[in-house]
Amino acid sequence: MSPLIEENVAFANNVELNVTDLKQHLYCARIPYYFYVMPVPRPVSYKMKHGVVQHLELDRLEKRRGYRSYGLTEGERLFHLQVKSESLGIYGKLDLTIAYQKKGTTHYIPVEFKYTENRIFTNAKYQATAYAMLLEEHFQVPVHEAIIYQIPTKTVHPVKINDGMRKHVKDSLTVIRRMLESESFPEPTSRARCHDCEYRRYCNDIQ
Repeated sequence: MSPLIEENVAFANNVELNVTDLKQHLYCARIPYYFYVMPVPRPVSYKMKHGVVQHLELDRLEKRRGYRSYGLTEGERLFHLQVKSESLGIYGKLDLTIAYQKKGTTHYIPVEFKYTENRIFTNAKYQATAYAMLLEEHFQVPVHEAIIYQIPTKTVHPVKINDGMRKHVKDSLTVIRRMLESESFPEPTSRARCHDCEYRRYCNDIQ
């Protein structure tokens, strides 16, 4: 094995991935490529800026909300909890974590806020699954459910966490690391996803 390949393998194996990298990879595998392999400036869109403002406002309002919409009568809110998994090699900061008691044990539900009126895509569900896996390792308790909260419509979308989803998260992280190792340029995603992508101008094969 050449020194360059050994260096790439070491980098791929040691890099800590953000949960957001997983979500972006499942939407379009080229996004983590542009971030890690061929770093390029990332334009900040109006939608991204507006989403930050909406998150801050929701944080303020969330503190006064009850727990009924989450299927609970009571609990505790943990805002922006930062967690890391040594076994998975990923880290992330959750929008909200709800802690609640059941049969004398504390359980946790990750809640991810989304500023979109579109349907919830599969990549967001696996992002929520990854957060659930981080909480499982951090608190050493199983997490069976996550929640995606659509800000514009105030809609709660429960996501059931199962072993198949956990496996897909692990497999996807492996694929990302293999891409980092080989530095191979991924195939494009569905063209329908390219319209609002901030990286679109870097893809010369996308018209």
